[in-house]
Amino acid sequence: MKHLVIAALLLLLSTGTALAAKYDLTFANTLLNSEFGTIVREAGMFGAYRGVAPAEPQGLTGFDIGVEASVVEIDGIWYKALNDNGDSPDYLVVPRLHVRKGLPFNLDIGASYTYVPESDLRLIGGEVQWALLEGSTVTPALALRGHYSTLQGVDDLDLSAYGADVVLSKGFAFLTPYIGGGVVQIDGEYTGNDSDHLQGGLYVLQDQSFTEYRGFGGVQIAMTVVRLTLEAEYSRLPIYTAKLSFGW
Repeated sequence: MKHLVIAALLLLLSTGTALAAKYDLTFANTLLNSEFGTIVREAGMFGAYRGVAPAEPQGLTGFDIGVEASVVEIDGIWYKALNDNGDSPDYLVVPRLHVRKGLPFNLDIGASYTYVPESDLRLIGGEVQWALLEGSTVTPALALRGHYSTLQGVDDLDLSAYGADVVLSKGFAFLTPYIGGGVVQIDGEYTGNDSDHLQGGLYVLQDQSFTEYRGFGGVQIAMTVVRLTLEAEYSRLPIYTAKLSFGW
């Protein structure tokens, strides 16, 4: 069983690698402030932390580790940030390593690391989840989740996304469907050479800040120590995520 789990995790991670292209964030000097805002807003949404888990607490001995991949459709203006030849992908695949650990008092903590292969895009994120209702065979679980993520490896952009979600779930045998919603605050700042974006005597790439709302739903399928979790998120950008993990 252990070898099967490891093989499945490596397969999911290699799938994300195969789907990703070689793209680095380098902002074209023709980029307008409004276009920069679009890029910050979308980068903040697909870079925001996702728990990809039900509301039930894992318990003091609970542990979950796995890999996941999110698929998101991006705006056509991204060609001015990924390269300047008019060629950008319609979809971006964002793979992640994901770890969650149960603590006392119905608390869970989690962390994720994102590296988009063949690019300079890296994200580090974390979460704290508290189950107000831990759930039972007849009642659902209800949890609050706080999260934070930050972009790493990009010289020209400081980007962070943080917020809170509420999650409701109910287990049925090996299936645990869940739904939730929350708010995400996105802050972005251009940190490159301002002279590259000087128009009419003014620097056009100004600091950006957005408040976004999201709703999501998914299902966790648990087979002994193997867990497959599928989630769909709807906000400014529809984002679809699959996570394969093992835990107890």
